[in-house]
Amino acid sequence: MSTLDSTERTNGHRAPAWGADLPLTDNEARDRLIKAAEACFAERGPSRTKITHVAAKAGVHRTTVYSYFPNMDAILAACFVKANDSVLAAAEPYFAENRPFIDRLINAIMAGLRAARSSPAILSMTAPQDLARTHRAAERSEAWRTEIVEGLAARFATADPGEVRTDVSPQQMAHWVARIAFSLIEEPGSPDVGGDEGLLRAFLPGAIAPQARPDSARRSG
Repeated sequence: MSTLDSTERTNGHRAPAWGADLPLTDNEARDRLIKAAEACFAERGPSRTKITHVAAKAGVHRTTVYSYFPNMDAILAACFVKANDSVLAAAEPYFAENRPFIDRLINAIMAGLRAARSSPAILSMTAPQDLARTHRAAERSEAWRTEIVEGLAARFATADPGEVRTDVSPQQMAHWVARIAFSLIEEPGSPDVGGDEGLLRAFLPGAIAPQARPDSARRSG
C-alpha cells in the first residue's frame, strides 16, 4: 500500500489518511506532518507530544505518521532542523564580511542567536524541560549533520591559513561550536561576563586558534 493512499486499513476498518486534500508527493506529506508537529509543540511542548497527537493534528492515522518518521525524536529533529533555516539565513551575511575569521564567526553566531530567540518554533522546542531531548534528537539526525554541521564546517574552510587550528577537523570544530550556540539559545551569557558576545570572545578564540607547539613555547620562554 502506498504511503500516499487516501485511506488505510486499521483494525478491520477504513480510516481517513489525508482527507480530500491528498498530498501529491512524499515530500509534501512529510512537510504536512512537520507542520502538524510544530503546532503540537506550540500547544504542549515536545515532551508531551505523542505520535497520536501529530496524527490527529494532520488528520491522519498514526500508522501514516510511522510511514515517514520512525519515532517522535525523528519528527523533533526534522522540525528543529527546519526551524534553523531562519537562523542560518540570519548568520550567512556575517561570514561574507571582510574581517578576521573569529570576528565573522562570532558575529554570525550572535545573529543566529537573535534569530533563534525570535523564532516561536525554536523556542517551543528549547524550553528548559525540552532542551536536552531536542539537542539529543537533533545531533543524532543525518539532517543535522549534513545541513548544520557540514554547513558550518564549510565556513571554517574559508578561514585564512593560521586563523584556525588544523589538528582537528573542521567538522569537529563545527560540531563543538554548534553545541555552544545551542546551549546559549536557552541560557544566555550573564551580564557579568559581557553577555553572549563576552562569553564567546572569552573562550572561542582560544578554542579554534592554532595551538602553539611545545618547542616553540620553550623557545619563546
